[in-house]
Amino acid sequence: ARLCEMELIDRERRMIERRIKAAKFPSTKSLDSFDFKIMPSLNKPLTMDLARCDYIDRRENIIALGPSGTGKTHIALGLGLAACQRGLKVRFTTAAALVHDLIEAQDERRLQRSQNLLIIDELGFVPLSKSGAELLFEVISQCYERGSIIITSNLPFDEWTEVFGSERLTGALLDRLTHHVHILEMNGESYRLKHSRNKQK
Repeated sequence: ARLCEMELIDRERRMIERRIKAAKFPSTKSLDSFDFKIMPSLNKPLTMDLARCDYIDRRENIIALGPSGTGKTHIALGLGLAACQRGLKVRFTTAAALVHDLIEAQDERRLQRSQNLLIIDELGFVPLSKSGAELLFEVISQCYERGSIIITSNLPFDEWTEVFGSERLTGALLDRLTHHVHILEMNGESYRLKHSRNKQK
């Protein structure tokens, strides 16, 4: 019985490792390593509750908004890791990389692999081409009420038109994303800038 128990534990560990590898995280970060004290605008109880991944069962989305360096990617990675640990399929990508992959997939007529949670990081850092914006809209529309999406962006919603280049497309996109959404406000000074200043002092 003890050997069977150990085998099951080992299998679960290997399964989690495979899911983490398949997610293509740029680094592995947990919510435990995030310092909530440096980001008082972030709702900690909500963030920790989201780590239970019930929002994925309900097909809800998360949007983390705030300036660069406030920990949005760290939070997205932590929530993605929590989903992997619960046996869910996760994919992490930046908005620019996803659009590049979508264009290639379209050219080669490849279908996208399904996942329970799609994490799109850095939306707003790079303006999208008309075709790129339309492809990204199509992916988000396909995920609508079928899976969950986490998006991190350094832009408030009223500036998303600058990224997608069309008020109509942006409006339709936000309508789908925000229908079932948890918004994490992360407004504050850049952690990296603060760390650099403290180091210089």
